[in-house]
Amino acid sequence: MPPLEQQIVLVTPVWNDCKRLELFGPKLAQALSKSGLPVRWIVADDGSSKLEQAKISALVECLSVVYADVEVMLFAERSRKGGAIYQAWSACPDADLLAFVDADGAVDAPSTLRLLRHACQCGPDVGVVGVRHDAVDTPVQRPWLRLLCFRMFTKLVHGLVGIECEDTQCGAKVIPAAAYRSVSTQLMERGFVFDVELLVALQAQGSRVEELRIPWQEMPGGKVKPLRDAWGMIAGLLRIRKRLKANLY
Repeated sequence: MPPLEQQIVLVTPVWNDCKRLELFGPKLAQALSKSGLPVRWIVADDGSSKLEQAKISALVECLSVVYADVEVMLFAERSRKGGAIYQAWSACPDADLLAFVDADGAVDAPSTLRLLRHACQCGPDVGVVGVRHDAVDTPVQRPWLRLLCFRMFTKLVHGLVGIECEDTQCGAKVIPAAAYRSVSTQLMERGFVFDVELLVALQAQGSRVEELRIPWQEMPGGKVKPLRDAWGMIAGLLRIRKRLKANLY
């Protein structure tokens, strides 16, 4: 299958915060409109209030003027970031590649397109995950506390579940649709460690996943609070480790 004939679904999850998408959305719409890639872009609302859902729907309508193949999926109940992404992916049975990018713009529009293009070049059987690696051509801007928490969490991921990925938590990934469908019933995590479990499950079933270093910038208003959420994320890793040891992936 020629790369540009692959059908790509790109999901941007949102929850009770339309403001950041108001900044990032037009940039991504413009980039997609010029890309030539067959991308179905879905803004997946994770159970926001009725007022917020109305704002998101209005924003997506505006974005459709720039990029026609964008739509909104409004979910009635909150299922957290992973749940919103998985629901949107599962609603697209014809896709060859399934992707997501966070709404905050920390991974900018050009980097998102670079990930999608790289995945298309690799073919429908290879996943590509963005990784944050501070270098001249891929600068990473974040506070020292978040950097420290990132490094500690990465070591925990390596030690507890055996994933050697440089960065499991970057908010941009492209996954082979067939591989996702083969493991989707095994995926239990929906919160901040959902993508760790996804990578664990893909690794267990032999899928190939490449890493692509990309620039990244800390954006205000982030949902993850390192000190508040650390124990929940560790608990999630322990649940994944337990399932891994029980050969449930």
